[in-house]
Amino acid sequence: MANFEQQYREFRRAYGEAQKILVIAHKKPDGDTLGACLAIDSLLQGLKKDVTLACIDKPVKRYDFLEGVNKFVRDFDYEEYDLIIVCDAGAHYMTGYHEIYPEIFSGKDVPVVNIDHHSSNDYFGTINIVDSDAASTTLILYRYFAWLDLSIITPEVATDLLIGIYNDTGSLMHSNTTREIFEVSADLAKKGAKSFVISKHLFKNTPLSTLKLWGRVFSNVKVNEDGVAMSVVCEKDFEECGANQDELSGVVDMVNAIPGIKFAVILNEDGQGNVKGSFRTPREDVDLSEIAGVFGGGGHRKAAGFSMPGKVEKEVRWKIVSDESLTDVSKKLLGEGNVEKS
Repeated sequence: MANFEQQYREFRRAYGEAQKILVIAHKKPDGDTLGACLAIDSLLQGLKKDVTLACIDKPVKRYDFLEGVNKFVRDFDYEEYDLIIVCDAGAHYMTGYHEIYPEIFSGKDVPVVNIDHHSSNDYFGTINIVDSDAASTTLILYRYFAWLDLSIITPEVATDLLIGIYNDTGSLMHSNTTREIFEVSADLAKKGAKSFVISKHLFKNTPLSTLKLWGRVFSNVKVNEDGVAMSVVCEKDFEECGANQDELSGVVDMVNAIPGIKFAVILNEDGQGNVKGSFRTPREDVDLSEIAGVFGGGGHRKAAGFSMPGKVEKEVRWKIVSDESLTDVSKKLLGEGNVEKS
């Protein structure tokens, strides 16, 4: 485990001297970024700081049970703040705010604390607490709270920290579920974390529209000769299923469960002229952050993604393998120019 004591001291000094603090989650917020932001909010509120939580996208309803999740705003004037803290953004562009405020992470006007666990992180902070070996950003915060004093963790904060761990370990089922994860999870449960509520909202709360959308994903899955399992979701699929973009969350992990594959990828149109890709792999010898990086994305070795302008188009080719019983049919189809023979 890396030693971040110097960064911890700099972080404590930064928010100790600041009065008005902005805490930012990444776009399309998940349990880890929300849990981390809310845990920091509780810490700072206890110090009587003026805190604003911000996210360019509104958290989806599955996270409504988290205390304080309704406090996130979209707009702000970052120059009014003494300090900016960004949680779980694998790179500065993952917040989406660099497009609205080009200078927000420059550090010229307001210092920035970058807390994250993605290997793709571009260290955009004035202070960077980045550990790519940590299973979640909330685990990094748990370590920081342990460095401070674990007694500051209330049942609400324990729930905030545990949801990040649950989110990024697939409910303690992914290969990043280490002994430390079990020990920390047990301690958070002891401190009052509502593990059963987290499990219910993250993994046992599936609308009919989501099931229909996932059905489209599963029916479109193809595994190529290189062992890549791929599925595609178009705008029309979302419309016909009555589903939104957020309802794709989690399905790539199920495709990743196909035995023997190298990795799984789901491509989807986002309704705004972009194609998004989500990657997962069950293998140790595949680095998905490098693959996603080719498309301008990033992430972890086993979980990564990207977004780029464009749309998906379906291209189908059929062929008939030579067989005496198919000779007449082959001749007819080949004569019509519909297939190629091999």
